[in-house]
Amino acid sequence: MVTQLWSNNKASLIWEGQTVDDAMGRFAVGRQRALVVVSQTLRPKGLLWAQAVMEFLAAGGPGTEPIDGLVDPLLLIFQQDGGLPAPGLLSAGQLPAAVVDEKGRLVGVIGEEEFFQALVDENNSLRDAEMDLQAIMDSAEDLMCISDGSGAKLRISPSAEKLYGAAAQELVGKNVRDLERNGIYFPSATRLAIEKKAQVTVTQVTKTDRKLMVTANPIFNEAGEIVRVVSISKDITDLHKLEQELENTKELMEKYEKELSELRKVNLDHYQIVASSKAMQGLLQLAAKVATVDSTVFILGESGVGKEMVAKLIHGESKRKNGPFIKINCGAIPETLLESELFGYEKGAFTGANREGKPGLMELAHKGTLFLDEIGELPLNLQVKLLRVLQEQEIVRVGGVRPIKVDLRIITATNRDIEQMVEEGTFRRDLYYRLNVVPIYVPPLRERREDIPALVHHFLQRLSQKYSRSRQVTPEAMELLFNYSWPGNVRELENIIERVVVTSDSSQITVADLPVELQHGDRKTMKVVVNGIIPLKMATEAVEEQLIRRAMERYKSTYKAARALGINQSTVVRKVQKYCKNGTGQYA
Repeated sequence: MVTQLWSNNKASLIWEGQTVDDAMGRFAVGRQRALVVVSQTLRPKGLLWAQAVMEFLAAGGPGTEPIDGLVDPLLLIFQQDGGLPAPGLLSAGQLPAAVVDEKGRLVGVIGEEEFFQALVDENNSLRDAEMDLQAIMDSAEDLMCISDGSGAKLRISPSAEKLYGAAAQELVGKNVRDLERNGIYFPSATRLAIEKKAQVTVTQVTKTDRKLMVTANPIFNEAGEIVRVVSISKDITDLHKLEQELENTKELMEKYEKELSELRKVNLDHYQIVASSKAMQGLLQLAAKVATVDSTVFILGESGVGKEMVAKLIHGESKRKNGPFIKINCGAIPETLLESELFGYEKGAFTGANREGKPGLMELAHKGTLFLDEIGELPLNLQVKLLRVLQEQEIVRVGGVRPIKVDLRIITATNRDIEQMVEEGTFRRDLYYRLNVVPIYVPPLRERREDIPALVHHFLQRLSQKYSRSRQVTPEAMELLFNYSWPGNVRELENIIERVVVTSDSSQITVADLPVELQHGDRKTMKVVVNGIIPLKMATEAVEEQLIRRAMERYKSTYKAARALGINQSTVVRKVQKYCKNGTGQYA
């Protein structure tokens, strides 16, 4: 936090409008390289560098000149309760920096003295962490070893001498492959973990005729490269202890599986996917598996479950990841334009067309992935053309005759019941079979409630950074979020979290901050919430008027409003005349 570094040292300040002589007096007393310039209302204006003042005087400038013309506006400003870059990322050359309150008024300064103290504190923290790690390794009953990505040992417990017949300091810096060749032990779990890029457990025989059960876990960086391998070795030489040792190893393996699961979740951050539930983890494993091949994938699920994110993950993990990822919503483009958008057109194909013609999205997706969202909205005539693309890997532009070869992968998605559409004849059966090679069903949020706390935490982190507001959810509010049915799925959850982040006044998001539909139950079963007593007829008319107004504001059509409200269109027209129009015939 900024509060850990700033001070209220007024020697580092100078008022806007003061003279060059005033500044020289300040520099002579404090020996600072720069002063923070503030206005009379305590607003930070910039930095006044000692070098700039001396150059001004050396050039013959008068000492009575106001400093305003020498102010450097490049001043770092931090919020009083906000975050601060790690001291290692902040150089002394950027100091001093200003610290302001929520109204932008100066409350303190981060000078070089505070900066270097922070560096000292950081160094002490690292030294403490080093001591803690060494203490753990020295006191651990099991042999612990840390190697780098090539297999060179970086740390090893002192118990190595008992098990390997060599002192720990003699093994540090040696590669596990050399230790194998020299007969210190065999096989090396670290070597196998590096080769397989996965956790391994082996029974190892040492030079001192000890049998060890060794579990090695590779640690990956963001690029997917192994940077460390952590291994734990248990001595299972005594057969009468074998059963207990195996049980302990099982618990250890469960712990590692949990840790690896967390690592996998971190790797999904690039795709903005949070998956704690078994259902989502299984789905993502399937998605990662099909990403390695070019099979057509059909993503099914309700609106808002994250079908597009799954499609992006498949593209990003495929051999086409360096190619384009192009998305088109088949339901968002008018049918008359959809064909030219998908297949492109030749020059002069129709009135208003580009003179030079235009490539379609399928051409633009060459060597990449085309994601067709809401495929159920694709007209039948275009379904035929899409089937040809899947079969022949070629397209023909609108108004053209020359086939154009395309190399693309097609991923489709829908929230509709395609099988029912096939039975009704509104979706081609042969196209359905072509698209449905690998179906992936994304379950709604109500079927994977285990993901809700993790999603809430994910959204809070991102939105708190975006709006510079730190927020936490109370257990009572989290329980309501967990039990709600989420008809809008992840998209609805994200919108509600953003709403409470920007509207709540406290750092704690409570039940009272949540929308009324969450506070009083599921919106599918929720009735009007009554907070007082009024005549029944008056209450009925009030609710009726609100429903009519909302329906007309949303649908702009009495026919669509009638469908939404479940009443006749003539009834809507009559209610509109009663509630929603004034004497001029305009909506009130």
